[in-house]
Amino acid sequence: MNTPPELALLPFTDLPTGSRLAERHLDNGARLVAIEVPTARQVRLVAAIGAGALDEPTTHLGLAHLLEHSLFLGSDCHPQPGDFAAWVGAQGGRYNAHTDEAVTDVHLTLPPDTAEAGLERLLDIVFRPQLARNNITHEINVIEAEFQARLADPALHRQAALSRLYLPSHPAHHNHHGCRRSLDADLDQLHKALVHFHASHYRAERLSLVMLGPQPLERQLEQMTTAACSIAGGAERLAERSWRWSPPARVQWCLPPGCAPGKPTLELLWPLPVTLTAMQRLAHEHLARALGNGELATTLQQHTAITELTARLVPEASPSTLSLSLTLTPTGHRQVETVLATCQTHIRHLARRLATAPSPLQSPDVTQHDLDTWPRTLACRLAVSQSTHQPPATDESNIEAMEQLVAWLDSEPCRVLEQSSQSTMMNDLVPETRTPFRHCPPSEHTSMPWPPRTPPYVAERKLLDDASSPAPGLIEDNDAFTLWWGGGPPVADAFYGLAWPAPVTGQPERLARWQQSTLSLRQTSAPRLVMTLGCDAHSDWLWVRGEASRLESCLTQALAAWLSCTSTECARPDPETPTASGGLIAQRLLACLETQPPPVQAADSRPLVWVGGTQSAAEALASCQRLMAQLPKTSPVPSTEVYPPCPLPTCGNLAASPTHWLAPQGDDQALMLQIDAPDDSPTSQALFQLLAQCHDAAFQRELRQRRGLGYVAAVRYREAHGWPRLGYVVQSPHADITTLRDAVCDFLNAHCLALAQLDVSRFASRRASLSAQWGPPEVHTEALSRTWQALRRRKGLLAPWETQRQALTDLTPGKLAAIANALVTGALPVLWWAHSPSSPGVTDSA
Repeated sequence: MNTPPELALLPFTDLPTGSRLAERHLDNGARLVAIEVPTARQVRLVAAIGAGALDEPTTHLGLAHLLEHSLFLGSDCHPQPGDFAAWVGAQGGRYNAHTDEAVTDVHLTLPPDTAEAGLERLLDIVFRPQLARNNITHEINVIEAEFQARLADPALHRQAALSRLYLPSHPAHHNHHGCRRSLDADLDQLHKALVHFHASHYRAERLSLVMLGPQPLERQLEQMTTAACSIAGGAERLAERSWRWSPPARVQWCLPPGCAPGKPTLELLWPLPVTLTAMQRLAHEHLARALGNGELATTLQQHTAITELTARLVPEASPSTLSLSLTLTPTGHRQVETVLATCQTHIRHLARRLATAPSPLQSPDVTQHDLDTWPRTLACRLAVSQSTHQPPATDESNIEAMEQLVAWLDSEPCRVLEQSSQSTMMNDLVPETRTPFRHCPPSEHTSMPWPPRTPPYVAERKLLDDASSPAPGLIEDNDAFTLWWGGGPPVADAFYGLAWPAPVTGQPERLARWQQSTLSLRQTSAPRLVMTLGCDAHSDWLWVRGEASRLESCLTQALAAWLSCTSTECARPDPETPTASGGLIAQRLLACLETQPPPVQAADSRPLVWVGGTQSAAEALASCQRLMAQLPKTSPVPSTEVYPPCPLPTCGNLAASPTHWLAPQGDDQALMLQIDAPDDSPTSQALFQLLAQCHDAAFQRELRQRRGLGYVAAVRYREAHGWPRLGYVVQSPHADITTLRDAVCDFLNAHCLALAQLDVSRFASRRASLSAQWGPPEVHTEALSRTWQALRRRKGLLAPWETQRQALTDLTPGKLAAIANALVTGALPVLWWAHSPSSPGVTDSA
């Protein structure tokens, strides 16, 4: 008989009132979690299996990844390869999958009324895949192409260098992504191993199924139970996770020739015991949070040593690892021994201080997760915990747990992973990835740590009383600034948004300097205040949310840091600072859609302010007047854009439009056609999103499957500071740019208009799926963010989603067909982006 659900308030402070969570264990071993969020516009489904790359046989490295790919090649109920992707796309949903060390997950987002069908299809592909032998060769080719593309990704090389700190006998010492060399063995043996791996691990005892949506909790549990109760059990017992770490060591590494240079980084890693009690884990989480309280960052920044500092407990690894990661400046890189000594001294002193006067140990807050990422994180962690052996509960106290932490740090020195740009120092290569590295000998002398410095102080201010506040809206509009007050969802704290005109040229560098100079302030003010910095074609801006009495102190210090970043001396770029870029080349191309300025910029150059929550209107106005005194009195001179606006195609010929080339990175060819909407209205935003939905699956099928041009072929919608754009992107290991350009043009000429000519029923379905994405905000943070960005674009709306909803209501099939016709006839601005190993690296024409 099923265990009855245990209801609880969801431990997620940003969810609206009425959200609930329930968990149920089925007799077959499956673990179900239902999360009711009444304001959720979409349902999130995650199936996580507690088996991953480290569980695969060493004779077939990459087998777990190959199985993940094979899940989508047909199942018992839906046997055709691509059926799952086509169905999800037809609903206007999204899906993806990922293989990690100890868990594999498939996750998708759908309109709520398709949740039951989505559950059926999700569990069908996960537990009843066909795993046809004749499909394996094609997927090996796809995995090989992915692997070759990832050889240009710094994250892959960082992981390869990290594996040199592991025991050679441990599975984590090897690359488990998979490639042709590791998988292209005897096909019969590979197929047999694939089927056996699925039969051994893809069982009910390994499953964690999470559903988040607006449906009542009881209905979610009923649907999940019906879908999962027939899944067979009988999973093989996993081996206990063994110790993976070699004796304490230091590994230096760099990117291979041909990769874009990366920023120097320094990672200090403290492996924790394989088994931790619940209180010991809380002690380590407590220490990780304390490392990010601004004290260490202040000391290092006083010597201009770092640009970023993050500390966290990595629970996914076995054993868990306490990680301190630093991004070094050139100055810090030259003094890396002193940086190391300072960090190691600080963490020992901090642990002892926490042990002598410990505060109550509590689980960390989870508000950093949004509704898309949190269900997946939860499912994966539950799946891992189900598959591993947890230690029994103990009665130890906070003090005992902290004392054990101090003893562990003293007895188990940290491992060090250091990224450098000096390849001449490296004397070895990681076999699978050709990552240059070397094991460094211990330092001959001990560097003296820098003395600790006092972090910034965010002072409180007595607030003005305001018994008769005006109605929410625009309360001040003068020559100096525009002030909006109130509106948005009810919040328990205060928020303050401030935006002001700034030059477009040099924005990325200015933002990087600003983030660096406010690192200590942002860490010190947390968790009382959360601060976000940004800049785009409209303005530089600052957003702070938290205690009303501390907002102005935080804003004043952040503005002072911005002013120092715009000084003549600070504005000069550091010639030693490398630029970093990573990920698939196609991802870099898609990023251009968001970073290239929009064709039309806001005309109003006055500073803009939005204040609300517990901050009164009188206090908002007084504070705004004081802060305006810090900003420059004159507007910046308009700057020359890095790229001109997209032109219209000459005589409607898409292929003849201008081309911008990315700097070479990797051996693949990649191409993207950028298309700009005629304006930034909600109607254009909706039409471009619908057009992407209509074209994406067909574009992938034509270029990737039928023509075999590459392993990335997609149509994606993006916004450049609110301006709608489409990107038709393809990445290929063999086809040249001319071939890719011809293929994109052929697709649009043959299919663009036909795919967008929907009948009334299909159009209504597409519009309904977009409405699920565009509706009222799901959580407070989203409401505040959408309103703030709308105000910055000078839309003058405190509820922009209402305008978007009306635009959706007014859409017709004829308007969608018209925008598709405008694309193929050359009535919309277009631009090509290209990458080739021999790219000229400058603007060129086709």
